[in-house]
Amino acid sequence: MTIELELRDFIYAGGTLVLFTVIAVVVRCLIFPAFIKLSNRLSRPNIELIQRAFQRPIFFLILLTGIYFCLLLLPFEWLKSGGIPTLLQKAYNIGSILLLTWGFFSSCQVVPQFIQGFGMKFDFGTGKALVNFITRICQVVVILISASTILGAVGYDINGVLAGLGLGGLTFALAGQDLAGNFFGGLVIVAEQPMEIGDWISTPDVEGSVEDITLRSTKIRTLDGALTIVPNSKLTSTPITNWTRMNKRLSQFKLGLLYSTPKDVLTSVMNDIRSMLENDPAVQEDTVQVRLLDFAPSSIDITVIYYTKCTAIKDYRAAKEEINLRIMEILERNGAQLAYPSQSIYFAKNT
Repeated sequence: MTIELELRDFIYAGGTLVLFTVIAVVVRCLIFPAFIKLSNRLSRPNIELIQRAFQRPIFFLILLTGIYFCLLLLPFEWLKSGGIPTLLQKAYNIGSILLLTWGFFSSCQVVPQFIQGFGMKFDFGTGKALVNFITRICQVVVILISASTILGAVGYDINGVLAGLGLGGLTFALAGQDLAGNFFGGLVIVAEQPMEIGDWISTPDVEGSVEDITLRSTKIRTLDGALTIVPNSKLTSTPITNWTRMNKRLSQFKLGLLYSTPKDVLTSVMNDIRSMLENDPAVQEDTVQVRLLDFAPSSIDITVIYYTKCTAIKDYRAAKEEINLRIMEILERNGAQLAYPSQSIYFAKNT
């Protein structure tokens, strides 16, 4: 009779595990894909992302539940004596919390879009830093709630833990000043948006491309490829030049011609350069200035000033190279020569 009861318990335990496994497979392979297709038909991409975020956690949660009930049904005395049932219960609770945390943590990616859906006006299309900032705040909240729930599940008194932290309150307060300063500095950055991920910026201390803006710091990739991490509080208290947001880029230089260059040649060179720049599609026509302003010690200096429409450094350099080559053609066509630093020395004859 005892053997029959144990065999029945084994059958119940195995059947329970198989049942929950089948349910988990059906939920993951049939139910979730069906809801995802429905979301696509209803044009609800955010709901689809949430479903995908919970697809694997729910699958493993069902399996975990099946394993838990299977263990409880097994006919082993050591599983039913002592503190084993309580230990299994705590392990199941912790595992469930962690799996749900996984789903909520992954679904935080769509929180900014949900905020926008409630009528708040944010440019989430281009504001990558704002999206990342809000997402990370939500992820931190999820982790904190999960950690406190796990502590409660294993029997710790949350109020007691918080009271215990009060013993080191001064230390945490001092450390918190820096954390709070960086956090609110990050809020200022994402609110005012002086820069965005991918922008090329320069400050008195660093210059480079913004790679990421976190809750504590901003990551900047410098021209030589090094990664510089700047605290947000420091970045918000220093001038920031955003080169990416220029609507035009300045080019200014001087052409030094020989003093032996005739006046009509000088006039022709300036007119030709001015006409070439005003008709160049890469140059803003109303910004062109070509003037004879200075007489240098060894050259007649023609000042050339113009702005290019392109602001990206690669396009700007390509446009400037093409313009410089055309200027060289103009000088050759007019028979003008560039001067180089020189000095004439005269020797007086004794009479």
